[in-house]
Amino acid sequence: MKRQQGMRAAKEYFSAAFWGKDVVKSLAEDNSDIHKTEIMKIKNNLNQAQKIANIGSLEYDVETDKGFWSDQLFRIFGLNPQKDLFPDYQMYLSCLHQDDRLAFEKQFNRLLKEKDSVDLVCRMIRQDGEERYIHHRADYFADEDGSPKIIATIQDITEKRRMEEKLYENERKIGQIYENLDVGIYSADLLEKKVLHFSKGVEGIFGYTAEEFIADFDLWNNVIHPDDVQVVEEERARLLSGNSIRYQYRIVHKSGEVRWVNDHSIPYLNHKGELIRVDGFVTDITEQKWLEKRMRRMAFYDHLTDLPNRRYFDQKLQTLIEDDEHQGFAILFFDLQRLKQINDTFGHTSGDELLRLVSQRMKEKLNSVCFSARISGDQFAVIKEPIQEKEDPAQLAESINQIFSEPFHINSFELSITPSIGISLYPDNGSTADELIRNTESSLYHAKQKGNTRFQVYHPSMDIESYKLFTLEQDMRKALQNDEFFLEYQPRVDTKTRRILSAEALLRWNHPEWGRVSPLEFIPVAEETGLIVDIGEYVIRRVCRQIRSWKESGLAIVPISVNISPLSFLKSCLVSTIKEALDENHLDASLLEIELTESSLINYSENVIAVLKELGEMGVKIALDDFGTGYSSITQLKKYKFDVLKIDKTFIQAMDKNAEDAIITANLIQLAHGLNMKVVAEGVETFEQFYSLRKNECDQIQGYLFSKPLPLSAFEQKLLIGTLKPQNIKEDNVFKGLRKYVRVEFPYPLEAEMTILELNSKPVKMGSTKILIEDMSAGGVKFVSKMKLPVRKDIILLIETKLLGEVLSFTGTIVRKDEISDALTNYGFQFIIEEGPRAELAAMLDILQSQLEQSGSVPESRFIETASSLLYFE
Repeated sequence: MKRQQGMRAAKEYFSAAFWGKDVVKSLAEDNSDIHKTEIMKIKNNLNQAQKIANIGSLEYDVETDKGFWSDQLFRIFGLNPQKDLFPDYQMYLSCLHQDDRLAFEKQFNRLLKEKDSVDLVCRMIRQDGEERYIHHRADYFADEDGSPKIIATIQDITEKRRMEEKLYENERKIGQIYENLDVGIYSADLLEKKVLHFSKGVEGIFGYTAEEFIADFDLWNNVIHPDDVQVVEEERARLLSGNSIRYQYRIVHKSGEVRWVNDHSIPYLNHKGELIRVDGFVTDITEQKWLEKRMRRMAFYDHLTDLPNRRYFDQKLQTLIEDDEHQGFAILFFDLQRLKQINDTFGHTSGDELLRLVSQRMKEKLNSVCFSARISGDQFAVIKEPIQEKEDPAQLAESINQIFSEPFHINSFELSITPSIGISLYPDNGSTADELIRNTESSLYHAKQKGNTRFQVYHPSMDIESYKLFTLEQDMRKALQNDEFFLEYQPRVDTKTRRILSAEALLRWNHPEWGRVSPLEFIPVAEETGLIVDIGEYVIRRVCRQIRSWKESGLAIVPISVNISPLSFLKSCLVSTIKEALDENHLDASLLEIELTESSLINYSENVIAVLKELGEMGVKIALDDFGTGYSSITQLKKYKFDVLKIDKTFIQAMDKNAEDAIITANLIQLAHGLNMKVVAEGVETFEQFYSLRKNECDQIQGYLFSKPLPLSAFEQKLLIGTLKPQNIKEDNVFKGLRKYVRVEFPYPLEAEMTILELNSKPVKMGSTKILIEDMSAGGVKFVSKMKLPVRKDIILLIETKLLGEVLSFTGTIVRKDEISDALTNYGFQFIIEEGPRAELAAMLDILQSQLEQSGSVPESRFIETASSLLYFE
């Protein structure tokens, strides 16, 4: 009786909760309104709970083959809840995966037979075809009249199942990795003195199996190399205080081989703070140690001579200087005077063999008393310490001369070599490494200049300028390798439109010791040493790569001119070098212009004709530089067929004062045009010069009036703008008309945010977009943006940025625009501002201008050092 009452209550419970209004109505006929309200409340709550838990329920009438499904059960099977649909057994079965239907039928039949409950996990196929996992929990009961019923809950466990599968797979992978790691993982109980665990990786490192370690606790210590036992014990003592330790030591492998291991030990302390267990990881670092030793050898020794190299020499020198005893020592540099001639005559193999033989004699005669090193191509260094007597430097120099007292035999040739030797003393000739090296090189240079003197000890009276030229000569080849050279670009503008038509690439050198070296200093040295040819090739390749970079970044590219030394025309590979550089960078030959001086025509006439002809056929433009300073004739101009004639700045700068120079310049322009050449005026610095050249129809202007040579990033900004204006404010006003406010041009663009405040005179709320401000005055700014905006007074913009530590906000309108590219536009923005704030802004800009002129950098501002606006917005 009790069971029947329970089953009846369950039936009422499920019916009221899940089977819809009609069923509830029939049940409620025998109940009060209060009961009906409670049933509805239960129904709603359970429906919501099922939805949250993703659990559906059903009651199945076995005799009528009807199922009463909850709304959530319909959703689980991918169906819309339907009040009048009572799915039968076959419909339910058809929703299950065909491979799981047999198991379900067995469980269903068992439930009917045993009249108990069953659990089953199987797959079902939703109406949209998705396969998911469900968990059935079904209970059998009989109604009051004895008709069999089944109440079941069905939960969608797909996500849970997938997580379990993923977890299982991860555990399997971790286990596989753990057992195949090269790392040995261990755990040792120190109180019981037994190894708790050693992973499989231990055997590969120690040669002993985990079982052997477990069987013999002392084996763990016995494998440590005897020389490292004390170090290991000292490290392990730190475990007592609970500190994890990482240390390296050697072990003796079971095979007898000595190996290096890295050990990371982790202590485990009990509640009393006593060390009771150690866990850890051990890895074999034998190969790493071998590589470290080999790398140190490679890092500190010269591969050709096996002598210490410059790095080792510098380290040794610094150690001696930092020595507390401050003992005196001598530094000696010497080089081989004829090595270049030997390389050119017999080949570099013979030169290398000579260097090896010299090094061998140095080891035999000096290593017992001196430190010897090869510090550059043909230069060696020796350190003698301590110096006892003033005669020691002379004796050291004599020991070097003894190395060269006998000739060297290379490939059946007998070579007699004489060294040049320079010496400096510590602390007499310097207290720092830089001072000592500089003074030793200076003394070596003087020894080479004197020629008849075998060695030279440094004296402060030595000429610093000659030393500078020496260091430039010595360091120039290294500068090419270390990329110390860089290019600046001076624009050439159209005389009428002021549009940038081309630019000249000018080589610069940032020497690590002398700082920025003038081309007037290093170009003559490069010419004298022959390195000017390599430098010319370097510039050609660098310029071609840069043009390609501009092209790829979407900049409007212009032809770039490169100065070529007369010596380059003697080298047969000049044409092929230019062709390779153009081909490698997929450039049209017209984008490269070669400039040569008049001296090239006089001294290397025949070679020049052949090279110019080939370059002209390729499409490379040819310019005659510094015309008017040499001995060129009109016949030569016609003979060589130049594309561009560059009038030397001496004529241009004399135009204002000398009427004859002005007449000559005007005639030169007419002459060049008559020979179908473009004319470039160099060194234009005043507006009067510019005005006169424009009047005489000069094609292009190059000079400080429009731009000095610019670093790469600044030149790219000019390319983005496309046109240049004269730099002089007053002259600019004559040319363009007076501006009301002084404008400050920024060295780099200033990042800012822009938003629209009013559109068609109506307030709007919009997000902001990034812009780059290029210059600023008290009246407005010029900025670059990706947004396309019209020039209209009824569009009010807000611009916000940070300058000199202050957050600035400006409202205003766009008064002009210029399309830079398909993606970017340059805008002129006029402020809407009261006179008081405008005066404050003008004062701030005066401070900014002064700071830019002094240092070029402005702190607490949002300047962006970007190569181009296009790259920034990409």
